[in-house]
Amino acid sequence: MGTGQHFSQYLVKCIEANLKTARCFTVTVYDRDNSEYTVVETTPTGSFSLGTYRVSLGSKTCDCGYFQALHFPCPHALAYCAYSRLTWQPYVHQVYRLSSVFGVYQMGFTPPIPEGFWPPYAGPTVIPDPNIRRAREGRPRSTRIRTNMDDADPHRPKRCGLCRQPGHTRRSCPQAAGPSGNAGNY
Repeated sequence: MGTGQHFSQYLVKCIEANLKTARCFTVTVYDRDNSEYTVVETTPTGSFSLGTYRVSLGSKTCDCGYFQALHFPCPHALAYCAYSRLTWQPYVHQVYRLSSVFGVYQMGFTPPIPEGFWPPYAGPTVIPDPNIRRAREGRPRSTRIRTNMDDADPHRPKRCGLCRQPGHTRRSCPQAAGPSGNAGNY
């Protein structure tokens, strides 16, 4: 606060990023009495519109929803501020001001009591189920919920991974060549 900074660094970075995107917006008057404007978001070349948003600085709202959700001006509201030659600072919520951040630490608090001085616990004891615990070694168990579609048909014979014929596996496939052959390498 001694440096003249009034807002958090996070907010300043977000506002700077929003100002860069707000440069290629077109602002039109919607309702001057209620300070409501329409902002048209265009491509950087200005060739076509990406969307139209209504901005109301009086109620601190924008159709994009970021103004209401984040409580600081979105790019559309910043374009409106630049168009009307207004500063964006009054439209930022108090939580982003450094005075609010430092105000949290003004109230004193007592440190916690060391664990040796805690009173004995008289509540119920929780005993974990050993069957639910995660195994320490090996492959983790799948948490996927299986359905009847996942079950394999028990009457269907297993097939070889190379030749797709039933009765043997890839390891014992008669079409697979020995260690010096290239039958398995495509």
